[in-house]
Amino acid sequence: MFFSERHSPFKRRALLLISAFLLTLLLSPAFGQTEVQDLAVVINALTHPDLGITASLSLIDLMEPNEKRAVDNEILHFSNDPLSRRRAVGLSIRGHLAYIPTFSLPVTGAASSGDGIFIVNLETREIVGEIPIQEGATPQQVALINDQKLYVTCAAAHEVHVIDIPNRNTTKILTGSFNKPTGITLLNGKAYVSNPAWEWDPEARMTTYYDSTVTVIDTETDIILKSIPVPTNAGGIVNDGESTVIVKTTGNYNDILGHLVLIDANTDEVVETVKLKLTPGSFALNSEKQLFIQGSWQKPGLLIYDVAAQDWIRDDDDTITNFSNDPDASVSGGLTFAPDGNLYITQPDWGGGGQDYVRVMDVVDASLLQTYHVGPGASILAFAQIIPRREDLNKDGSVNVSDLIIAARFLGDQGPGIIADVNGDEVVNILDLVLIAQKL
Repeated sequence: MFFSERHSPFKRRALLLISAFLLTLLLSPAFGQTEVQDLAVVINALTHPDLGITASLSLIDLMEPNEKRAVDNEILHFSNDPLSRRRAVGLSIRGHLAYIPTFSLPVTGAASSGDGIFIVNLETREIVGEIPIQEGATPQQVALINDQKLYVTCAAAHEVHVIDIPNRNTTKILTGSFNKPTGITLLNGKAYVSNPAWEWDPEARMTTYYDSTVTVIDTETDIILKSIPVPTNAGGIVNDGESTVIVKTTGNYNDILGHLVLIDANTDEVVETVKLKLTPGSFALNSEKQLFIQGSWQKPGLLIYDVAAQDWIRDDDDTITNFSNDPDASVSGGLTFAPDGNLYITQPDWGGGGQDYVRVMDVVDASLLQTYHVGPGASILAFAQIIPRREDLNKDGSVNVSDLIIAARFLGDQGPGIIADVNGDEVVNILDLVLIAQKL
């Protein structure tokens, strides 16, 4: 890379020596090791102009045993103006980067503005960019296809936008098969998008529900493959990592109740539709293919459905209503399973009273393990593993060839505070290049 095509014998020998040195270091497990940090990333979604509250982000250090010290609360906000009512509605994480779709929705009910996807570097704890989305689209959920491409569902526009991540722009708009697209999940080279298909009539002050569907997209070609009919108001959608997509429908919050729909991802056919006796809340699937579902306010508590066996473990007559070791702590709220199998439950205080918590449940015995006090409207949660990296010279959240190119410009420089001095020995040399190359 740094040599001309015609090398002198000396340069060729030097290149071989350097290559051997690089290979030895790269194969050494101890070289460049750094401390790993496991985080829970929390979106505090409340915006409240009267109380001066704006949507924000909190981080929980899962390796810190002290519950108070573990929380870095509201480390950044997505707007400094409460009147803008900027809403953060989704969260997807790849490596050190969090992608958070947001939009501003005026009280008057006019089209959204400032639509976009914030990119947050979780290591440096700062917003490092924003991907603009067309005004009035109201982006909802993000699916990261690879390092180069993501999909974002846009409810008001009835579209799915294809985004070029490095260039931070829309390259394609998928349309024609969507009606208020919201949820999205990826399985076996396909994206499955839920279409709740509702429309709010501001004059009549009522919601009309149309035929709900799940749209299937080939993520390699961005071609829409199929539209699968499902019951009324399909919202949440997840998959088991193998062959089943699970859709939660909530009905019309009146005489039509919710359902669970199981779709075979090999044939894209519905294999099971489970009628619920309630309007379900949030849901999450663990590694054992057990689906935990929040009951409604009329029937609170957690239900558990075995997706593989297609049978109930705990139905609406046998819910988990309280923690086994703390019956005064509520189990209601958003659900997310951690990599260790514990269930994280967000409990937002939408009134702005500051009673916002993340509670951790051991699902083996329904015991309460931890309680974290977080920010206003804490309702969205995901997990990240952060390895501190000085190798990310341009602080864009990833280590790539761009960082090597930057380091090469400083090669041979000496002194404190040089950006390319990855190992901190106050000289930029081949060791710094090795540390960067190791992270590619």
